[in-house]
Amino acid sequence: MRIIQFVIFGALLIGGLASCQQQNIDASTDAAATYTANMADISSYTLSQGLSGTTSASGLFFKSTSPGSTTVIPAYGQEIEFTYTLYVLKGPSNISGSTTVTAQKVDSAYATTSTFFPFFAGSLKPGLEEGILKMHEGESATLIMPSILAFGSTPDGSIPANSPVRFDVTLKRTRTEAQQIDDYIAANKLVVTETTQSGVRIIKTKTNPSGATPSANQTITLNYAGKLLRATTGFTGGTGTDTKTVGVTKFVPGFEEGLKSLQVGEKATVIFPSSLGYGATGAAQNNIYVIPPYSPLSFDLEVVSVK
Repeated sequence: MRIIQFVIFGALLIGGLASCQQQNIDASTDAAATYTANMADISSYTLSQGLSGTTSASGLFFKSTSPGSTTVIPAYGQEIEFTYTLYVLKGPSNISGSTTVTAQKVDSAYATTSTFFPFFAGSLKPGLEEGILKMHEGESATLIMPSILAFGSTPDGSIPANSPVRFDVTLKRTRTEAQQIDDYIAANKLVVTETTQSGVRIIKTKTNPSGATPSANQTITLNYAGKLLRATTGFTGGTGTDTKTVGVTKFVPGFEEGLKSLQVGEKATVIFPSSLGYGATGAAQNNIYVIPPYSPLSFDLEVVSVK
């Protein structure tokens, strides 16, 4: 079941929770009729289940089932940690002859195992994104939405086209980029040797006090390997050997800043926020994110030679 539409290489593949282009309910008679039928099914289902909640202008039914443990709410540009179970609603609108609406479980892979997701506008299915924005850290909620806010008019695995769905979601944590970096450093027991004014964390892993210090217009040969903080392997294009002329900008700012701290023969891990990397746009290949927006990065750097 695909829930997020970008790929995080070396970490996890999450596909279909991500947003595709949202359809306009008024775009066609068929779309309007589907929306009306979906909303009738949702109303019938919530009534039969005794669910009392609120329905937004978009058609999202929201019911908080367990209050949050804090006042913290998610925001775009953060990482969210959540669990979910997904159901498809089946009834008169998509089963001929049916008179009742039932919920069939179609995805429980992340019911107890957390998924971590870089959260930005348009990143999730519209109904899931809208619902999560209503939640507090630690809160559980039931989100029921018409197909236009979910998987749309294209079948997706066990979900037929034009089907309303139910998500049971627990928002476990939200983390700013600074918190993600701090968590990563603590979890990997890294010792930061320098933190620059702009926020680059430098962890020297090999020193060479007698190594030459690169100077203007010299050519550095370097090895590098980059990854997302939750990845187990590097992202595509993030590993290799390259050259750079001292004083000429070639790489993203966080990479450049970390490189300036090294002499020939030295190695370091440099970690920096997305503001010094690929920012709010991320980096994509063939319409698939290699580096999602708002992703802090870690690079292992080595200065091999200078001439």
